[in-house]
Amino acid sequence: MISNSTNGHGSVQEGELDNKTKENSNEILYSPNDKKAKQIIYLSQNTSSIRTEELQAVTWNGIPFELPQIRSLFWKLLLKYIPLSSENRDIILKRKRQEYYDTCIIYDSMLQDPNKNMNDSELKTYKQISVDIPRTLTEYKLFTSSKVKKMMLRLLFVWAKRHPASGYVQGFNDLCSSFIAVFFSNYLKFSFDDFEVSDTDLNNLSEDHLFEIEADSYWCFKKMMDNIQTNYISGQPGLQKMMNIMEKIVKTVDYNLWKHLKKLDISYLQFSFRWMNCYLMREFSLKMIIRLWDSYFALNDSFNFFHLFVCACFLLNYSEKLKAMSEFQEVIMFLQNPPTNNWSEVDMNVLVA
Repeated sequence: MISNSTNGHGSVQEGELDNKTKENSNEILYSPNDKKAKQIIYLSQNTSSIRTEELQAVTWNGIPFELPQIRSLFWKLLLKYIPLSSENRDIILKRKRQEYYDTCIIYDSMLQDPNKNMNDSELKTYKQISVDIPRTLTEYKLFTSSKVKKMMLRLLFVWAKRHPASGYVQGFNDLCSSFIAVFFSNYLKFSFDDFEVSDTDLNNLSEDHLFEIEADSYWCFKKMMDNIQTNYISGQPGLQKMMNIMEKIVKTVDYNLWKHLKKLDISYLQFSFRWMNCYLMREFSLKMIIRLWDSYFALNDSFNFFHLFVCACFLLNYSEKLKAMSEFQEVIMFLQNPPTNNWSEVDMNVLVA
């Protein structure tokens, strides 16, 4: 069970974040000419006096990873989880966390004894989530923590129960992980290169803090999924449409590449379905996904529309290499495991430009 004290001693409320970001910004050594960082810090301290367009503009270019709490704040604002106006922000945030707590109470007994308290459909969902969670981002220590696994399991099960039109779909475990990582950075310091956290630091986090991370991740995941849930209903027609449009983009921009793939009888379903279904989560490091999602959250309906162009550009980036490949299997193997290990923020900036 979770604590009902969701605003306990030491918890970070968004209204308090202005002072916290001021403290953090003083610890970070930026060059005097780093106008971008200065602008982001200024906006984070004055969110009530800015317009959404200003917030979108600075987030589009990526939030520096040295300012994790500002990214956490900006994502929540852009997803409209919390309001721009700080006047009632703490009240609204507390109310949303309490609402998630009340929802969890409904399902906690089911999760404590699934075989006894779940029907066949619920048990099937629970078992699938339970299988997927241990496979999620195992290269990062943060996601090997039993506390994080438990958090993700409940979050995804509650979401699935509250959204029966699609229910849980494999890949949702990947999609919610970005929020968990970003909101953990409100409370723990770690490198976004490896998300290395010590057991001691994790164990020192209070139950209130863990719950805040879970609740905020749930609501932001929900806000994102509200715009793309139709992609995951029976038959996934939304994803089929996205793949068809992507192929048309490639045909228009690089006809020779389109023709080459056609000649090799390569279907876009064979490689781009995962790009659409998991929004490139399995093609890039989590750090690069977080950078990419900065831009996504800065645009309206980007996960349904702009993502198509990002995927097309991603494919076109390898155009010459692909056209030099003459075997079906060689191309498919390349596209299913593209060489992105060395991609940097600069590369992601080019991809979304």
